[in-house]
Amino acid sequence: MKYCKKCGAENKDDAEYCIKCGNKLGKENHKGAEEGKNRRGMLPVTLLVVAVLAIGTVKLYPVFLEKDAEVSEPLEQDAAPVSDISQTVEEAVEPVSADDSKTSVTSASTGNNETLKTGSASAAASSNEYTATGSWHDFTISSDITVNTILKYDGNAIFNFNETVAVGVHGKRDTLSTTETESGFILSVIDDDSAKVSFYNNGTDHIVPVLLTAEMSATDYSDETAVTEYIISGYSDCANGFGLIQMELSNGRTVKAGILRENGQLYAANFTTKPAIAENNRDFRLKMDAVLAESNIKPDNSTYTDPIYYPIVPVGQGEKTDVEFWVNKSNEIVEPDWTDAHKVTAFYEYIIDNMAYDNWVLSEGAKSRAFYHKDFTGTYFTSRTNVGICEDFANILAIMCRAQGIPATKIYTGEHAWTHVYIADYGRWMSVDVTNDLRYSCYSEDPANWTVKSSNSRYVSLDNIVASAFTKNCHAGIGNDRDMERYDIIPVELQ
Repeated sequence: MKYCKKCGAENKDDAEYCIKCGNKLGKENHKGAEEGKNRRGMLPVTLLVVAVLAIGTVKLYPVFLEKDAEVSEPLEQDAAPVSDISQTVEEAVEPVSADDSKTSVTSASTGNNETLKTGSASAAASSNEYTATGSWHDFTISSDITVNTILKYDGNAIFNFNETVAVGVHGKRDTLSTTETESGFILSVIDDDSAKVSFYNNGTDHIVPVLLTAEMSATDYSDETAVTEYIISGYSDCANGFGLIQMELSNGRTVKAGILRENGQLYAANFTTKPAIAENNRDFRLKMDAVLAESNIKPDNSTYTDPIYYPIVPVGQGEKTDVEFWVNKSNEIVEPDWTDAHKVTAFYEYIIDNMAYDNWVLSEGAKSRAFYHKDFTGTYFTSRTNVGICEDFANILAIMCRAQGIPATKIYTGEHAWTHVYIADYGRWMSVDVTNDLRYSCYSEDPANWTVKSSNSRYVSLDNIVASAFTKNCHAGIGNDRDMERYDIIPVELQ
């Protein structure tokens, strides 16, 4: 029998994670239950000590970010991602060292970091426990709060401030995502006093919430009812500051988000134990905003599918375009009442599970089998062969998103291409690098001869900056924009 050192719960000998709190178990957990119980008994004392130490003036520290590294080689399909927003349950409960016990805010509307003045952080809970009574963090921000604001505290961060955010986990990897994946919740602000937590399960396993907790000023909110929607009220009684909302699921996973109150207004936010990831994603998004601006790409002009020509502009006898196929395919994959984020994830999953990266065609010096065979009748299109390269997958995802009214575009360099998607609920663009997460590669002239990739990158590149190294010479467009330009076909955003 294994006993969790964090919560004292009993687990089977072969258990890898605690069935109650999700803490990673090891050989050292083969101990008596009394030790776990004693640790729980010490929790109120520990929190009191931490609260006393936290009271006082918060010191501010400037934040300096490293410049993006230059990349001279293309992203290899089996290589580790450049950056990974994924977190494990073990990382989410990792104790924070004393050196990280400071609170600061960075706001980047122009790409520059700014450290803002803050008030006192009273009664702050330790970073590895968020269920104590009255564990709201008093905090004042002296600047406008935007989707690019990052609030860091105790080695953690909340970010992506908006009226709505989502968080998700999947499978056994305990990966936390900042958008909908297999299961998790959507946090939405209702008014200045209330917020709604909506549980979702987009996977096939039976999963339900077992405990929802929310940090408040007086007494923390707690609900063990297995329902799909919770309304949390009472935030108008909280001072300026923030708290976490945590949901424990029946499969042992735990998902978290943040909620901030500032001058009578509530903001939902994502949560991470790695502030550098929040900073890198924010800074990458700002760089891509500049790329989109250069091509006049905005959410309101990035949903058309006509005129789009992919993979070529058909001008010869028998030549075809493949756009209509992917428009129709998008209707087969999703349901009309799904959220935009759910639809994007479904398209992403379809591509990574049903397509393979075409290493063979690249080894032959061509960018697609249609160009290799000089046959543009559709026989060698990705819709028929199910193989392609990064530009194919970036275009396919963008076209399917646009077909469902979701703004999307392709961003490409001389080395790589990925998709940029605007989620209106989140109030921001997010990058989706389907190519990096493909399950299969094709090294054969036979397009049906696939090799399973050794790495499992599912959801790693969904709303994440795996492509962050490719920030120079970026361009935004859709379809075969070079071919469209050659034949004087003007995209809507440039008209």
